[in-house]
Amino acid sequence: MPNSTHLYDLLESHWENVADGFAAVWAEGLTVEETARRVGADLSSATPLALQDIGLGFEGDAMPADEDGIILVGPWHTWTLAMQIQWMDVTQSPRLSELSRDGGRAIAIGWHGDGAHRVEYASKGRLAFSAPLEETLNVLREHAEGLSTPTGWDVPGSPVEEMITTALTAIGRLTGRQLDEEWLETPHVRYLIRRSRSR
Repeated sequence: MPNSTHLYDLLESHWENVADGFAAVWAEGLTVEETARRVGADLSSATPLALQDIGLGFEGDAMPADEDGIILVGPWHTWTLAMQIQWMDVTQSPRLSELSRDGGRAIAIGWHGDGAHRVEYASKGRLAFSAPLEETLNVLREHAEGLSTPTGWDVPGSPVEEMITTALTAIGRLTGRQLDEEWLETPHVRYLIRRSRSR
């Protein structure tokens, strides 16, 4: 039986700064490149690598500005997964609407080091809900069997990692795959969301 923080711990083992802020979106029925396009990425910045190397290999004009987003996009069962380590573009409602248009779905989670833990869900181009992450099981109740959100998670010393693991588990049930070592170790495609080109 996995411990109550196993998915958070797995994610942190591949990106040690995850506590400082992180964002991820799952998009149904899209290719990796189409997912990147719909979140406003510069497709010419595509670089294959794994999550633990997402911050490496930038040189010259390819160096991201402080305002640029950095994402890693890869296939995820019949969905795609885009993880973002700088800024939270992939959780914004216009991006979710774009990702879910044409009859699809998109679900995102994200947080800052100082809080703002949220879950967002869009279907067929419309934002269906936006809620604090502790409400994940309320909005994904059909995927919540056997799960519970820890209480008192929003106070110092509380089990934030457990709350994130619970949300990731429910999202994994929705999308048909749980976060695993294989996905995190496999090279996917890094893109930049350049602020000057996406605004």
